[in-house]
Amino acid sequence: MISILIPIFNYNTTPLVEIIHKQLELLHINYEIICVCDASTEFREKNKAINSYSNTQLILLKTNIGRSKIRNLLVEKSNYNWLLFLDADVLPQSDFFIKIYLDLIKNSSDKVFCGGLVYKNEYPEKEKCLRWIYGKKREQISVERRKQNPYQFVTGANILIHKSIFNTIKFNEAIVNYGYEDVLFIEDLKLKEIAILHAQNPVFHLGIERSLVFLNKTKEALENLHNLNSKGVLIGSNLKIIKFFKLLSNLKLIWFVSMLFKIFKRVLECNLLSKMPSLFLFDIYKIGYYCSVDLVKRGK
Repeated sequence: MISILIPIFNYNTTPLVEIIHKQLELLHINYEIICVCDASTEFREKNKAINSYSNTQLILLKTNIGRSKIRNLLVEKSNYNWLLFLDADVLPQSDFFIKIYLDLIKNSSDKVFCGGLVYKNEYPEKEKCLRWIYGKKREQISVERRKQNPYQFVTGANILIHKSIFNTIKFNEAIVNYGYEDVLFIEDLKLKEIAILHAQNPVFHLGIERSLVFLNKTKEALENLHNLNSKGVLIGSNLKIIKFFKLLSNLKLIWFVSMLFKIFKRVLECNLLSKMPSLFLFDIYKIGYYCSVDLVKRGK
């Protein structure tokens, strides 16, 4: 009936598998849990315990294939029509997490469900404040707000989709660099007018990265976004940064914003790596960096 699909990269995922497996066993349904480890160098021994659970398998890859290919591979390995994608660094908030999804399947004709993300309330150590604050303010969205704009507030960390829908889209394997592969997937759902039902069934996001790591990954993702957008692969109609960049471009302010970014880059980073980072300044940092990437790509 349902395949739980978990891509793993350098994270101890055994606690998640243990919880999900326990919930599935209590429901007496046909299920499988498939985990694919994308050439991880950490937690390899701990994750081997995953194979001790019934109807569960851990596949170890020798070569890293990336975030898009690994999700498509998970589906290729699956045997059931309902696919629940979970990130490796999450844990269900509810003891009835799986049952809530099964009830949605039973009582709805929809084929795509998003349960949402939540974050712990405890303020983290200084080195992780940016990621935690960003998650609390930008990713922990109420189900009511998500329903108002169903294609904008979707996370691939907790999404249930029917295989018949997934196979008409799949993750774009041309995306080999980090970032925005899930946004493109959701954009394809929107273009095909496939409805997304938002539900109150969140997972805790536990993998809070250090601020500097998160900042560097953000820059990497922005470079990938610029590449995808410039090639017409990702339109980005739901992305505020694309909308604002186009406005700046129309006003011929790209060079000016890029220059300001170079001047104030260290000042912005000082705030973003502090204990009280400003998301407003983070947005300024991102558009400044995006404009700088655009000038480099265009050789200006």
